[in-house]
Amino acid sequence: MLLDQFKLAHWMNARKYTTGQVAALADVSEDVIALMLSEQAGTAPADAVAAVAIALHVDPAQLSGQAERDLTVVHQSPEALRATGRPIQRDGIHFYNYYTMAAPAGRVAPVILDILCPAGRLPALNNGHLEPAITVNLGPGDIYGRWGTEITPLTWQVLSANTSAADDFIVGDSYVEPSHCPHSYSLVTDRPARIVSYTGQSNVASLVDEVNTWSDPAFAAYLARLEDGLTAGPLLDLLLARRGHDRASAAAAAGIPTAELDTAVEEPLAKLDVLRAVAGATGLDYRLLLPPQRRRDAVGKTCLTAVDAAAGQRRFGAYQVASMASAPHLPDLSGVFLRVDADGPSADAELEEPAECHYLVASGEATLEWVDGAGQVCATKLGADGSAWVGPFVRHRWHGHASVLKFGSGSHLGYLDLFELTNTFDPAATARRCRRDVVGWGYDD
Repeated sequence: MLLDQFKLAHWMNARKYTTGQVAALADVSEDVIALMLSEQAGTAPADAVAAVAIALHVDPAQLSGQAERDLTVVHQSPEALRATGRPIQRDGIHFYNYYTMAAPAGRVAPVILDILCPAGRLPALNNGHLEPAITVNLGPGDIYGRWGTEITPLTWQVLSANTSAADDFIVGDSYVEPSHCPHSYSLVTDRPARIVSYTGQSNVASLVDEVNTWSDPAFAAYLARLEDGLTAGPLLDLLLARRGHDRASAAAAAGIPTAELDTAVEEPLAKLDVLRAVAGATGLDYRLLLPPQRRRDAVGKTCLTAVDAAAGQRRFGAYQVASMASAPHLPDLSGVFLRVDADGPSADAELEEPAECHYLVASGEATLEWVDGAGQVCATKLGADGSAWVGPFVRHRWHGHASVLKFGSGSHLGYLDLFELTNTFDPAATARRCRRDVVGWGYDD
């Protein structure tokens, strides 16, 4: 296991242990603890790391780190992508070929699938997965998508390839798929087709891990809350109860009549001032009580045709762009079609994302330039099926002549992080102190 000295320092601070106390509890020397908190942490003896984990009452995995730091871009040639190909046998036939796009070690990478289930055959469903995804038909043929055991217009639809030469950088129809949505695909004709499946981060994944440790009665109580719906009234009551408040006492603390609060939870958008007053008086964030936006069908998916994507295309800096399918209930999951059409780099082509993004060159050839960790400009030329991963806040740009697909997820700085940062006291100072922090909590002096 590769020890992360910053995680070790965090857990020592969280447990309120000095280096001397940890050394005594783990029966190792203070010199070994000093080594573990240094840049040479990876050379610490495995048995000492295990002993320290026991002393801090954590799993050793909670102290593990990544082998690579200061990553800015990972790129992969078309040949390297094709070398990742592996066949999938399903329902008694050769169903898919899978290929993996560029990504750092240990991170989820998007995949490309050859759709091989023939026309006229109903494709067998899979079981879905926790992570939501954007799926795009890469063409050249059309495909059927299946999203349920019962065949209806919502569970059996064509995802078309784009046949318009004028908008050929928009390769085809796209859709957003929710968590645990069963899905499968087959060809519409004998014309071959591929898809790219961009699996995003699930914002409930850590909660799922936590819930798996709960007792059955605790889970049943949690499930009952969810089945009742997390609307403003029940959610407010739940949060107030933790603070020893009911609606009457919370309203009194805010200096408003209880009846006004009752009205506000029924019409939260019309009574924001009331919700803000009560939330401020009781230490809540009123934004949790606002109704979310919904834009999805009864299966849970949100579709966008290539025709509709083309109708919304626009210039963005040096690029012609068009949107892929998106959904406000999955705000971290994003996709954009890019037309790169420039003989050389330009200032208005510069991009910088708050979270990781993945690129796939669908056709043509383009050069990706970026600024690495030392401030140097690097570059790689990628042809069709070339792909790249770009880290958060890494300055980069494209030039050449190509159709490029760009995807983003909430890994790194997602909307939940931004939500929290808007609540954080002096977020810049907090970020500055937290980065690679091995400062003790002050009692080692």
